[in-house]
Amino acid sequence: MGRQDKAVHRLTNLVFALQEADRQGGRMLTPEWIRRNVDGYADSTQEAFQRRLIRDITTLGRAGVPLEQRSAGADGGTAYRLLTDRYELPEVSFTPEEAAVLGMAGDLGESSELGVFARSGWTKLAAAGVRRDLSEAPVFTTVNDSHRLSAEVLNNILTVIRAGLRMSFDYVATPTSEPVRRTMDPWALVPLQDRLFLVGHDIDRDAPRSFRVLRIAKVYGKRTPATHPRPETNLQEVVEKSLRALHQRVDAVLTIPEGMAHELAAAGERRADGRTELLDVDRTWLARTAAGFAPDVIVHEPADVRADVIALLKGVSR
Repeated sequence: MGRQDKAVHRLTNLVFALQEADRQGGRMLTPEWIRRNVDGYADSTQEAFQRRLIRDITTLGRAGVPLEQRSAGADGGTAYRLLTDRYELPEVSFTPEEAAVLGMAGDLGESSELGVFARSGWTKLAAAGVRRDLSEAPVFTTVNDSHRLSAEVLNNILTVIRAGLRMSFDYVATPTSEPVRRTMDPWALVPLQDRLFLVGHDIDRDAPRSFRVLRIAKVYGKRTPATHPRPETNLQEVVEKSLRALHQRVDAVLTIPEGMAHELAAAGERRADGRTELLDVDRTWLARTAAGFAPDVIVHEPADVRADVIALLKGVSR
């Protein structure tokens, strides 16, 4: 162990000893006790020990460790105590909603491209004293965009937003669509219903728009500064409004086995031929829900929704 490593090891042991003594009733530690019980001080002469201890106490003080010093008694020595109430950070607490987000981050640390981000975040939170007890957090689903997001795409989007620049990217509106190049002044990333959206001012449409990040690729920042500042309105409302405007309503015919996919069955009427007919339902909801019950549930019409279901299933299997 090098000289610097020995000093760090010794200082760490001293802080731990002072901290434990204060927790046990605020006991003062004398130099004699420190020399006998703290690793790193016993292997020196009395004179060398005194110099080392004084130097270490000075180092801790300069580092912001609050210490109380008193006379140790008739021998005139000095005893030390750590002022724990001024040294320890307050307990870090979270609302149930925040705890749910942290739980998702912990889950991401086990897999997916974003695992490195999650592990880094947990390391910083652990250093602040956070414990991973999420027993009181609400139940959340692990089937969400986060597991499939590209770390490169996410990092590029955040970099452009922070730089205040205009960006361009490829966007695939549906699983079967061809990529379209879009340009926007980005504002923020907004989560909604297990999906993550990029929100900003669409330059091509000259209006606020949202784009699902999972369908974005080839993100590039332009040299042009963004000219449409983020509005004061709630960006989640922008996403909801954009989704309502984009959602298509369709009529569909499905085969739904008895006792399965109650959500789909309840939205339609069973015909004499055993198939279920759904009228004026949201296309995106239909494709996602039918894919969730595949292969038992079969979409017969319309053909483009059937193609969307197949594309979704292929994407999951990759």
